Amino acid sequence: MNIKTRILVFVILFEVVAYTTLQLFAGLIYKEALDDFKQSEIQAVFARSTSRIDSLIGLMEQKATDLALQGEELYLLRQSDTLSLEDINVLSRRLLEKQFASFPQAIGGGLWYEANRMDQRHRYYGPYVFKQNEQVKFTWDLSRQDYDYLNQGWYRLARDNDWGRQQSRYRPVFWTAPYRDDAGSFSLMMTVDAVMLDSDRQPLGMATVDWSLHEMTAFLDTIKVSPGSTPFLIHQQSGLILSYPLDASLIMQSAGGLNWAAPLLADNRLNQFIGLSDTVRVPGLEDIQQVFYQVTEHGFIVGSLVPIGDLRRQIEQVSRLTLFTGAAIGLAFILIMIFILRVLFSPFDEVLKTIRHSISYDKEQHVQLKQVEYDKVNEFTPIIRALNDVYLQIKTYVNEITDTNAKLRRSERQINRLNAALEQKVALRTRELESKTREVTESLEKLRQTQQQLVQNEKHAALGRLVAGVAHQINTPLGVCVTAASMLALTAREIHDKAHDGKVTRGEFEESYEKILASADLININLNRATELISSFKQVAVDNQDQNKRLFDAAEYVQNILLSLRSRTESTPHQIRLQCDGPISLYAPPGALTQILTQLIDNALYHAFNKDMQGVIDISLCREDTQLLLSVCDNGCGMEPTVREQIFAPFFTTRADKFGSGLGMHIIYNLVIQQLEGSIDCRSEPGNGTCFFIRIPLATAELQQESNQTSRNGA
Repeated sequence: MNIKTRILVFVILFEVVAYTTLQLFAGLIYKEALDDFKQSEIQAVFARSTSRIDSLIGLMEQKATDLALQGEELYLLRQSDTLSLEDINVLSRRLLEKQFASFPQAIGGGLWYEANRMDQRHRYYGPYVFKQNEQVKFTWDLSRQDYDYLNQGWYRLARDNDWGRQQSRYRPVFWTAPYRDDAGSFSLMMTVDAVMLDSDRQPLGMATVDWSLHEMTAFLDTIKVSPGSTPFLIHQQSGLILSYPLDASLIMQSAGGLNWAAPLLADNRLNQFIGLSDTVRVPGLEDIQQVFYQVTEHGFIVGSLVPIGDLRRQIEQVSRLTLFTGAAIGLAFILIMIFILRVLFSPFDEVLKTIRHSISYDKEQHVQLKQVEYDKVNEFTPIIRALNDVYLQIKTYVNEITDTNAKLRRSERQINRLNAALEQKVALRTRELESKTREVTESLEKLRQTQQQLVQNEKHAALGRLVAGVAHQINTPLGVCVTAASMLALTAREIHDKAHDGKVTRGEFEESYEKILASADLININLNRATELISSFKQVAVDNQDQNKRLFDAAEYVQNILLSLRSRTESTPHQIRLQCDGPISLYAPPGALTQILTQLIDNALYHAFNKDMQGVIDISLCREDTQLLLSVCDNGCGMEPTVREQIFAPFFTTRADKFGSGLGMHIIYNLVIQQLEGSIDCRSEPGNGTCFFIRIPLATAELQQESNQTSRNGA
């Protein structure tokens, strides 16, 4: 059996199988497809209906929002005294009449302000328009105490919901539940409220637009998805039936009482076409009904009750049409295929015969290819030409492959030589890199030793400045003692000479005695002061060299440090102030605290203040949970961000021209982190001073108890 016969047999068998399958499909599956198709038609009708409803609702919300914006502008004009209240009244009337004259979908609306917001003399300010006999009427009748719109349900809707601050939209909008117009038309309507806000987004009141549902319900009543279908419209949030042509008495009644409508109220799937799988029986309708519905974005349930018979009737019509049409098409297709195959395969048979004659074998059974001679021009002509080109290229490719193999062997030998040379260069570069690495390591070690030496020099320099300050402090009381001692010696010599000559009087003796006592008291006071300074300096100096931890009162210790640093500020307009919460036990190396505080004060005096500036350095100690917070702040010129970011970097200084080492703050950072096991933070802005915040762990209760026990045992 040749290919032509096989194709023909396959087409006939395929047609028979396809036709049989089509009928089975129509009987078993195709009905579901037709049902889906019908549902898609219903869905398209619902999509147009819901789209129209959403568009109309969006238009209402936009109109209310625009009206709210214009209400805000009226408020601004009134508050700026640009217009009087009478002018505002006229302007609001024109505004409302113009807006609602060009908006047929709305039957009324107004601007409603919070109590006394538009004018302190008027608690109620709510201009309102309504339509009567297709004419827009303006009224102030709703701005009275007896109506009290501030406590109406449609107004309290926004107030009770925090004026819509929880809404994601910039301009909050609220919808009332459906209700009947009690002003005369008695038609179904809803009111959209748009919140008016002042410049601080505080509520001014609301702009309202009253929407008549008559046009929408009349439009939905005309929708027929099938000949016997019944449309309906339900407001989901309130559960009220808005349109139900089958029983008009149910309009504005709760849908929860209908067995088929109750499940729809709990469905939160928006803009999804839904068909309930369970059929229902509806009073007033003979046929079993299937419920189709869709919930709009704004909570309206648009649906239809469709009789099952309407759906099946159309499916049966389509099935019969498919049966006869499929049989006719299948028979015609078989006849056409027989004719087409006969015509199409005649050139193919001729070409196949010609190609076979172009292939021959020599004595060694090697294939000999000859050019295919084909003079006709048809769809096989490009194939013959391509085949002839392939015959020619095969010979060319064989020669090229031979030449390429020879070139590859030569390239392989060259690559081997290059690899050997590359390995030698890599070994040489490796040795050079190892040599450079050793040099860098030695340089880093020298740099580390140099840095340690500079750190020690900086510590000794700080101690030297401390000694100089204490020496200056001691010099003053000692000078007073020398002066008082000279006065004491002179007075004693004078009284002795007069007593020796027998010329001393009682008054002279008492005067000399008073001078001697005063001089002795002065000497005693200043010697005590010097002793106190020496004791404080001794403690600070010893602690400065002792890096061992001990328990001490941080507040008292800081006071001793400041006492030894008093000479730093006596000759300057600057002052140091200390604020402390009381005794604070700290378990740490006292010398580290001395070096930190001394260096911070020196930095402030040296860097923070200009020449004509009266600087203040505030030092504060307080407890912060389980830590001591030590802050050192000045009111100086502050630092640029680039300087503040590098303040703790080693060798960074802004006074390189005056031989600053740049290690002071780096030493402070290391002392806080390593010895005090704390943290340090710097905050500074140009022109706003600088603050250093140091947090140090406080002594634990067990450690304090152990220290007290040791002190009692020592005593």
